Amino acid sequence: MLHNDPEKTRRPSLRELEALHALVEGRKTTAAASMLGISQPAISRAIRDLETRLGRTLFRRESGRLVATADGLQLYHDSRLIFQSLDRLAQKTDIDMKSDMLRVIAPPTLAHRFLPQILAAFRQVEPLINLQIEIGVTADVVAKVADGNYDLGMTDAQLHHPSVIFEGFRKATAHVFMRADDPLAGKTEITPHDLHKRPFIGLSRRFSARSAMETVFRECGIEPRIMIESATSELAYELVKAGVGLSILNPFPLVFREDNSIVIRRFAPYITFESSFVLSTAAPASNVARRFMDFVRHHQTEDGYSTPIR
Repeated sequence: MLHNDPEKTRRPSLRELEALHALVEGRKTTAAASMLGISQPAISRAIRDLETRLGRTLFRRESGRLVATADGLQLYHDSRLIFQSLDRLAQKTDIDMKSDMLRVIAPPTLAHRFLPQILAAFRQVEPLINLQIEIGVTADVVAKVADGNYDLGMTDAQLHHPSVIFEGFRKATAHVFMRADDPLAGKTEITPHDLHKRPFIGLSRRFSARSAMETVFRECGIEPRIMIESATSELAYELVKAGVGLSILNPFPLVFREDNSIVIRRFAPYITFESSFVLSTAAPASNVARRFMDFVRHHQTEDGYSTPIR
């Protein structure tokens, strides 16, 4: 059996770091030994080996207690992430032993208008899955998936982030939403010139579609009269319904709620949207996440305004 010589490698062992943490928190070898369920000599030996590896004094004795030096405290704080990660792995293992869990985060429009029927159908074929659904704007979706707080995100907008990838499941082109009594409701296609000086509800500037719309308007010399900027498509839809103005939106999945007071007309030139799954690049998607993604792709319904990506 091979034994590592602490003088020949500078990488601390997990046991040595455990002893360090126990001693920093307990301040006595008796307390540290009790915390780890080992003997006091084993604690002392682990700390001595760790100090030898690093060539630093990690503890000094004051009034009968062991007090961490600046180097000891620095190593304690630097290594906390290791034990936090181990705790998360332990929690995940406990959950996986009980049942599969899938944590999904999506923006309000997808969560309220698209997911309920999909989730109900998925539960029929996967009754043992523990589903956790959170709602957040696209920036939250991307950030929380990147941080590992959620297994899967769903979004109708894409924000660049080095720690996530996007896999599309739906494509659509922009449509103009208006009240049924609007003078433009009789047209089959709406152009930028139709919107000149008209009361308009714009999406907030964090949406890539907002930049595309502004480019189209600028090139055509058109200036819609922006009444309100909305942070979500759902709110923009409700503002149209309330008579505030017209809006150019992704029809998916807004059209899944039938409403005779609203009409939807194709906007030209085309502005494209793609609804996507959001996955972390830190680790492969879990098996249950992939099953859910496949289920969504193959069971999403047609709406006449957008195209499923199977």
